[in-house]
Amino acid sequence: MIQESKTIEEKFGVLDSVPVGACLLRDDFVVLFWNACLEDWTKIPRDQMLGTKITTHFPHLSQLKYATRFQQIFAGGPPTIFSSQIHKHLIPATWQDGQQRIQQTTVTAVPALSPGVAELDIAGLARSTADLEPEGTVRQAEAVGSEAPSNIRTSFSPYGFVTSNCQSFYALLVIQDVTDLTHRIQAYRTMRDQALEEVEVRQRVEEELRSSQHFIQQIADAAPYLLYIYDLTEQRNVYVNGQAFKLLGYHPEEILQMETALFSSLVHPDDLEKVSAHLQKFPKAQDGSILELEYRLKHRSGEWRWFRCRDQVFARTASCDPKQIFGTAQDITEYKRAEEALRQQNERELLMATITQHIRQSLDLGEVLGTTVTEVRQFLQADRVMIVRFNASTDSLCAAPPTGAVTVESVALNCKPMLGETLENFCFEDFYLEAYQHRAIRPVADVSTADLPPNQIDWLAQFAVRAYLVVPLVQGDELWGLLMAHQCRPRQWMQLEVELLSSLATQLAIAIKQAELYQQLQAANLKLERLATLDALTQLANRRRFDQYLEMEWRRQAREQTPLSLILCDIDSFKSYNDTYGHPGGDECLRQVAWAIGNAVDRPADLVARYGGEEFAVILPNTEIQGAVRVAEHIQLKISALQLPHAGSQVSQYVTVSQGVASMVPAFESGASILIASADRALYEAKRLGRDRIQVYQPDPACTKTNGTGAPVHPVEFSKAQH
Repeated sequence: MIQESKTIEEKFGVLDSVPVGACLLRDDFVVLFWNACLEDWTKIPRDQMLGTKITTHFPHLSQLKYATRFQQIFAGGPPTIFSSQIHKHLIPATWQDGQQRIQQTTVTAVPALSPGVAELDIAGLARSTADLEPEGTVRQAEAVGSEAPSNIRTSFSPYGFVTSNCQSFYALLVIQDVTDLTHRIQAYRTMRDQALEEVEVRQRVEEELRSSQHFIQQIADAAPYLLYIYDLTEQRNVYVNGQAFKLLGYHPEEILQMETALFSSLVHPDDLEKVSAHLQKFPKAQDGSILELEYRLKHRSGEWRWFRCRDQVFARTASCDPKQIFGTAQDITEYKRAEEALRQQNERELLMATITQHIRQSLDLGEVLGTTVTEVRQFLQADRVMIVRFNASTDSLCAAPPTGAVTVESVALNCKPMLGETLENFCFEDFYLEAYQHRAIRPVADVSTADLPPNQIDWLAQFAVRAYLVVPLVQGDELWGLLMAHQCRPRQWMQLEVELLSSLATQLAIAIKQAELYQQLQAANLKLERLATLDALTQLANRRRFDQYLEMEWRRQAREQTPLSLILCDIDSFKSYNDTYGHPGGDECLRQVAWAIGNAVDRPADLVARYGGEEFAVILPNTEIQGAVRVAEHIQLKISALQLPHAGSQVSQYVTVSQGVASMVPAFESGASILIASADRALYEAKRLGRDRIQVYQPDPACTKTNGTGAPVHPVEFSKAQH
């Protein structure tokens, strides 16, 4: 780095003596040279700049509009100019009056520390950059006089050196201060306007001076804009200054010879109506009042150029009606182009933000894709916009032909839908797939004149497609699918539309990835939730789920004042079963009993849970005691039908269960634990009375409360013998 800095100082030190700013950047945006002029302008010493990234001091240079153009320079591209009209303050610096300097900056690629640098006239290089047109670049064909060998890729410089594509380059910034020039131009325009305003006052005083046509001609031809006199009664120009040739390519005599055909020959057809309306304002115009208008005139080359005219009454008839108007017309074509470019950029950013916001409002993949095709079709005013998703077999390495399916579409009413259509070999050849993976966009203005394979033409004809635009949807290195727009008539796709869809495709790919990740997360969460609420052995709800569901139903039944019932089941003598058949046999018994209880309960709102060990519970919302008893009886029959041997049982040779049933109308002031306690007490009674039976526990009939607050007494037994 020290040797590099020393060498650069030797090569570029001469730029300290030039009256322009000079800065040398490495391809990582590190400042290698900062001349004295920039030190004076920016008040940033050289030692603070050298070795640091220029974006540290001027963060705006990291913006895409600058970074992209700098990367072209670092790659050895032709010089580029940041004009003072668009980029006024590339390197912000303060003028003496405290205002920002207005700058025009030229950036040139310079080979990095190569022998070729030593022969460069660095000062001449800095001076020559001023000859480039604003926002222009030097074409490679003009940069060198001989053609490079076909087997060597080369980079060209406008100053005569040629380097291989492995050569690294510096970016040399040469910054001209055009503040004073800009202010002088503005002052000149102000003086010009003031001079026009003084015409009325000085008309009589300068009558004899204006009669000298030779003198007027000399002044008029020196003005940088059109001067003309138009006769309203004769409907023709009677005078045009010499600037007509420079601005329109016609000699003044040629324009005068056009006479009444002037407007139809030169004015843009779309502007004829407003020019006519402009002329109709003069009969009511006061002397000295200036009327302005912007319109287009055709250059001899065929190019349409914009002009801003400022007209006023120049002469009147004896009856004081306007006869002639005097006007100036300034060429504002470049201003209009810049204005249009800015308008398109603003429109693109606004549309991009709107569509992106709509896309990102949902994490549902179907909704994201549906919103995209709807918004894009509305923006493009296309007949169809659809998304084609590649099938898994579309990898170019697969033997099977690649295919894709129309996943979602937005289509006009008069067009044949394509939703669900499978596209085979449509732009899916290896050539296209590789291009799409590099985000290549393919606009086709007219299918009939495009070089398309016959199978594509036939397939498009089925759906009356005459023009289409294909934008790839890429996620990392993977080609996810295609965003396609169709038109049923030939259509020339605008650059703004192509750029917007390109930017949108990047945002859509991110949204698709987010939606897919969200779906995976949802599935994982559901699986985790299921695992968290499921008993691993019996596949019934676990105790946690039982507690949650009982509490929820208790509150709901309390609001609706409907009964809630609970059944607690316990396998009789289960410890003896484990001792006799072992724990694996006990586990199988639990699974069989769980299956039988689950089959005995058939309402979706009912919940069967493993309450603990060999105990099971059944929650029965909106169920009175009689209904709960019927469910308990059904459970007893299902378990009896299993005929599971139980040699250690004290009541039967088969597995049996004891059940406690409780039912009540919940109340907000009491908790669900009162229902559990009631069912548990009924279960205890069933076991105490000999097992293999159903015991009901309900409130004392003498108590008037039936909402869970009354004292539960009088258990009722339902043994198997009774059934």
